[in-house]
Amino acid sequence: MSRTTINFSVDAQLLKELGERLIGKPSIALAEMVKNAYDADATFVEISFEPDKALENDHKGEIIVRDDGHGMTFQEFRDFWMRVGSTHKIDKKHSRYFHRRMTGSKGIGRLSAQFLARQFEMRTVPREGDGTWLWAYIDWEDAVRVQEEQKDLTSVTVVYEIRHDSPPFEQGTELRLLDLKQEWSEQSLRELARDVWWLQPPFRKEINSLPLSEQFEIRFQGAEKFFGEFQEQLDAIFKIQIATIKGMYRDGIAQIAIELLDTRNQNIAEIYPYKYSLDDIADGEYRRKSRDSAKRLRKASFEIRIYKGEGKQSLGISVRDLREYLERFAGVHVYDGPFRLPYYGDFKNDWLEIEADHSQRAIVSKLLPDQIQNAFRDVPERLRYLPTMRRMIGKVEINTSEEPNLRITSARDRLEGEAHDDLRYIVRYALDLYAYHAAKRAMQEKTRTNKTERPSEAIRRIEDVIIRLETSLPAKARRDLIEVLKDVEKSVNRSERTDKEKEQTTLAMLAPLATAGISSLAIQHELRKQFGKLDEIILELKKLLTGNPNLDKQIKEVVASLERWLDRARATNRIFDYMTGNTMHERKRYRAKKIVESIFEQMSFMALGVSLDVSHLPDELFLPEASFAEWGAIFQNIFSNAFNAMYREPVRTLSISAVARDNRRILLVQDTGVGVDLNEAERLFQPFERAIDDDPSRRRLGYGGTGLGLTIVRLLCDQIGCLVRFVPPEENFATALSIEWEEKKRRIE
Repeated sequence: MSRTTINFSVDAQLLKELGERLIGKPSIALAEMVKNAYDADATFVEISFEPDKALENDHKGEIIVRDDGHGMTFQEFRDFWMRVGSTHKIDKKHSRYFHRRMTGSKGIGRLSAQFLARQFEMRTVPREGDGTWLWAYIDWEDAVRVQEEQKDLTSVTVVYEIRHDSPPFEQGTELRLLDLKQEWSEQSLRELARDVWWLQPPFRKEINSLPLSEQFEIRFQGAEKFFGEFQEQLDAIFKIQIATIKGMYRDGIAQIAIELLDTRNQNIAEIYPYKYSLDDIADGEYRRKSRDSAKRLRKASFEIRIYKGEGKQSLGISVRDLREYLERFAGVHVYDGPFRLPYYGDFKNDWLEIEADHSQRAIVSKLLPDQIQNAFRDVPERLRYLPTMRRMIGKVEINTSEEPNLRITSARDRLEGEAHDDLRYIVRYALDLYAYHAAKRAMQEKTRTNKTERPSEAIRRIEDVIIRLETSLPAKARRDLIEVLKDVEKSVNRSERTDKEKEQTTLAMLAPLATAGISSLAIQHELRKQFGKLDEIILELKKLLTGNPNLDKQIKEVVASLERWLDRARATNRIFDYMTGNTMHERKRYRAKKIVESIFEQMSFMALGVSLDVSHLPDELFLPEASFAEWGAIFQNIFSNAFNAMYREPVRTLSISAVARDNRRILLVQDTGVGVDLNEAERLFQPFERAIDDDPSRRRLGYGGTGLGLTIVRLLCDQIGCLVRFVPPEENFATALSIEWEEKKRRIE
């Protein structure tokens, strides 16, 4: 029996299969071409779109990709470009002139052209050669028409021509993709803009400031509108972060700066510099591994911008737009040289173990040393402020060509090697430091404003938890929960908008009132000086004796009239006594009876026969902590309304009493006036609402007003922590207003 050999043949259909399986989408196809330009030491690659351009034989659409790289000689075209799956880039590792690390390692970049178009034309001008340049053409449809001709891949022909005339450009390569396979709508061009833009790191420096070997720019023509729109929107988003972390690592030492921003103007409000080494990392798992200093990471840099996914955003960016961008681009991405490694930044690949710590509800960092832990020991749940991957956009820049212990796996475009752990811990250490400072800032803000968490913020935290538990929850349950949260969020947002509108209305109302208050203080001060002058005049008049009995009698009557007027004017002016500097700023717990009697005495000129009954107001009852001015404004407005209601009533009694119910205290203000309809009483707390019609006789007595009295009462009571409302009156009274509060630990000053 004799033995012989037979060679494999390759079906031409493999071109189509490889193009569809290894490329998959237009952005990946263009990315391969962009990488080839970078490997050819280009400083730019220009992509021109004319998707509707009419071609011969009713064909349509053209894309041109041109670069200024070193081009190809005929020998390079024959030996490398014409060989599918060539490994010459893996063998060479670095580019010819700039010594860039090769990025296109699969040797299938030319299949990108087959994926995008039915015809392909190439012009390439070598940087160094014999003065010739190369033109080549392929009809891809003919190359893969295997069912009709059963062609072997090795028999697929490419038409080429070595040209000796003047080249079309100085150096580089131009690829013309003709008769496009995809329909390029406006939406698909926008999506392409997003995908191709993200090939390079965000927050890029001005290209001209970089060394020539690092200068590489992707330009677009024909679709500038869509790329420009996307760039403009993203530029705005890159300016509305709440914090930025910038870091630089060299040979075992990291230096970072944590910038906390003032979201009102995006200026830096606080900045915290740190310097730490790999030896400072306290994580037990990391420290247990023996570390050879020669195998450690050599160099890296990073910048991470952190966002708040709720509330009003600056620069006109809506919360919805921000969330959409974060959903698409958020994460901490790793760039090797100028190009992103696809594995990093994907939410499912938790390379910094952020989502893992969130799912375990960790509140203390495992990485930070005792010195830092002790500095923040009074800050509760400090790691809770670690941002999720969906709340930050970051870049980490490395160069594997300078890192002997950091390699890229061929299968998944991710890193491996001992230096990979160093990179992960360096970045995560910085994020943990940010979380501690963010927690401290939140604690200080809450202490300063006594602010509680808004419902929309709580919903966002719940949504983050659901996202973190994505792999643990059934898909349907997760979708249902998200949908329910969206409905709740819409309702909460409507409620918050309504509250905001009410707040703005209140502020608009209070602005003139504040101005009036300032004016009243000035008037009070001036009136006191005038009252002094009148006292001197009255004294001089009393000394005046003419010897004429009738004239002296008239003078005495004028003096008596002036004294009565002055007494009333002084009583009127005392109504502003509670608005002095001390009474407006000093906050403490006052005795209720002292406040009530003092305000009633100040308003006695308006009482007109009203008797005050405080027999059922305990001496030991203390009002909640507030300033004298606040309680003065509350009772002055309540008493004024009571005086108005009792005008022309035969019995005029104002009763102030109090009762205790468990830990609740209720102060009751009752009068014998005209009464109010309890079904309509709540309306009276709205601005400019009145229960009693105004008339000239009431205005002359100082009654009536603007209809803001009860609005001010409720506003101040809300601020102090009291509930104010109308309630059913006791027997013999027509109206009852209650002020209710919860009695806590008493502090008396």
